[in-house]
Amino acid sequence: MFGVRVGLAVLLLLEVVPSAVVAVPRARVGLERLEELTRLGLLEGRRLWVVSLLGAVHTLAAVAIVAGLWAPGFGVAGAGAEVVVFGWVLSRQLAAGDRGRALGAYLLFLSMAVAVLAVDAAAWA
Repeated sequence: MFGVRVGLAVLLLLEVVPSAVVAVPRARVGLERLEELTRLGLLEGRRLWVVSLLGAVHTLAAVAIVAGLWAPGFGVAGAGAEVVVFGWVLSRQLAAGDRGRALGAYLLFLSMAVAVLAVDAAAWA
């Protein structure tokens, strides 16, 4: 079971860590991708607090997911935070009319976060 938890955590971290790295300093590439997904007006300087918030959440969640390998409660918290973030991004995409392949990446990320949440919850119980 520990091997499954490690594998799923690594897969989730492959998305979370780069997102944190570009969101914390508000890197242009991160702003462009987030704007493409959420249509918040980030490139025009509107709602930039969302980028800082997402960077902080991704950073804390990544730390919690790693800590969750030894203390599953942290993994549940970190994966739960990512479920909320990825769910929010998907809701923004759906509200903007995105369909089909446009939703694929964040459906995958959401699935990985749910999987980490489930295996850490099972290990915690």
